[in-house]
Amino acid sequence: MNSQAGDNRIFVGRNREMSELRGAFDGVLSGRGRLVMLAGEPGIGKTRATQELAAYVESQGLPVLWGRCHEEQGTPPYWPWVQLIRSYVQQHSEAELGSQMGPGAACIAGIVPEVRERIPDLGPLPSLEPEQARFRFFDAVSTFLKRVSQTQPMVLVLEDLHWADQPSLLLLEFLSAELLEAPLLVVGTYRDVELNTGHPLSHSLGELARHQFYRELLLQSLSSQDVQQFIAATARIEPPQGLVKTVYLTTEGNPLFMTQIVDLLVYQGGLSSERMSTAQDWSIEIPQSVRMVIRRGLARHVSNIFTKTRVSNRAEEATNASRHGLIQ
Repeated sequence: MNSQAGDNRIFVGRNREMSELRGAFDGVLSGRGRLVMLAGEPGIGKTRATQELAAYVESQGLPVLWGRCHEEQGTPPYWPWVQLIRSYVQQHSEAELGSQMGPGAACIAGIVPEVRERIPDLGPLPSLEPEQARFRFFDAVSTFLKRVSQTQPMVLVLEDLHWADQPSLLLLEFLSAELLEAPLLVVGTYRDVELNTGHPLSHSLGELARHQFYRELLLQSLSSQDVQQFIAATARIEPPQGLVKTVYLTTEGNPLFMTQIVDLLVYQGGLSSERMSTAQDWSIEIPQSVRMVIRRGLARHVSNIFTKTRVSNRAEEATNASRHGLIQ
């Protein structure tokens, strides 16, 4: 049911974060839902940590459903929810789906057409005002997922929520209010550098943080010791401290950059035994692909800082104007 777990790449560090994630899932096994958000900069390892959790969950024979938000224009509303519901629908029978979705099946089919393909005799939906129709859909999805989790505890993964559409975030808020009634772990990931005070996710995070079962984990850069372990495991060598220091300073402990640079060194023979024994100092050329990722991340980060500064300046100007009687 999950095609993203079981990554064979070397995984180092993140002991604290993985302990928290496994602990959250173990808590779900007792019958109470949990919501965990993984935040951090691009390439910091949010997806990889989630894949490690998925492998842990699936090793116990339990399902993980994935949905990912996209930056592209034209992405349909509720897209991450469509993906994870679709993956479940495709692997279960008409009888199972009919029982689990109940009267809400026709409503869910309005967003996930595969439901109607599996349950073809669904009738039309009555016409409702937009707000009523949205509530009906939220309730149908929440009821379905709670029923499934009552059969077996499960995990939902929503990736890249910084790109989520407003309806998807509202559905997440709705479902989260129901989590205490279901053995369901919801894991969301987002880039904290993408957010500003006006970002839709900022508001949703404020709402979600009010729940006692909410937990947020901020992924930081890997340590130099983690970098050493990664190089040793990847290249099967005992890396000299000069190499470790150079990789660490070049990548600033970002796992994506570190992986690409070390893989490139291995491919180019830069970590051969001969090189290890003769190198006096180390210099690393950052691949163009990595440079582009870094530039893109920095550009977004600077843009967000600029946006926050403008918001702050406008608030200060408004306050000053009010003090001087310019705003009544």
